[in-house]
Amino acid sequence: MEGSIRKVIPLLLFGLLTQIKGLAQFSPPGLGEVHTAAWLALGAKQDLGQKGTTVSSTYLGFGSVSDPNNYNPIEKPSIYVINQEVTHRFKPHWKCALALSYRWQNKYTSTPPYDYDTPKARQELRAYGSISYLNSLKKINYAFSYRPEIRRFYDPDFTLATESLQFRSRFKAKLSFYLNRSKTQQISTAAESLFATGKTENWSKFAYKESRFSLYYSLTLPQQDITLNMGYMNNLLGRDFSKDAHYLAFDVAIKNPFNRKSAQGSHSQ
Repeated sequence: MEGSIRKVIPLLLFGLLTQIKGLAQFSPPGLGEVHTAAWLALGAKQDLGQKGTTVSSTYLGFGSVSDPNNYNPIEKPSIYVINQEVTHRFKPHWKCALALSYRWQNKYTSTPPYDYDTPKARQELRAYGSISYLNSLKKINYAFSYRPEIRRFYDPDFTLATESLQFRSRFKAKLSFYLNRSKTQQISTAAESLFATGKTENWSKFAYKESRFSLYYSLTLPQQDITLNMGYMNNLLGRDFSKDAHYLAFDVAIKNPFNRKSAQGSHSQ
């Protein structure tokens, strides 16, 4: 019964997404050593103030993974995410952010029957910040960002996990360009490297962990203030890049859902 309910959740979320009026991209989290994975998210971006330089971004996300013996990305539920972030563009080319996140992730064994009905689980509380430099060259927009994270891990009963704490640094470069004059269609690509140190009894050595490469197509519906993002991410694990995972991602971002209709009608796209 529990497995059936978990399979229904992403379908219900997808149905909700296709009926909601709603700009952004909520990239999939890394889910470890898997063949394939799927990521689905619904989020909202709300301007805080009339200038639009400070923005609140909230999303709910769901991820699933394949079994080790197949490539079905929706074979098993893997992660549930609630994320809240506030960004502030304090200079024309500079932006900073602060965020909090809660995550529940199922962990499956690598041998049959893969613990489908009774997976081990881990909870995570995450706090992070970021600093980004943004600019453009002719028709191409580009950005470089640094994102430090503190991650606290718990077992399902909220006792500390074996690896209880982790500090991680993420370095990311992103390119994007519009496909049409009205700027409603966009292609973006990004490359990100992650370095981390974790604490069990002692802190491990700060070292390189993985890289993520993504390609997204975004479609904005101006009248509804909705952006649909469809993408692919390749996750390379370890220093020798011997293990990789393939992610299919889809998310919906709603812009300024709490503005009054009159304000939305006068908003310049």
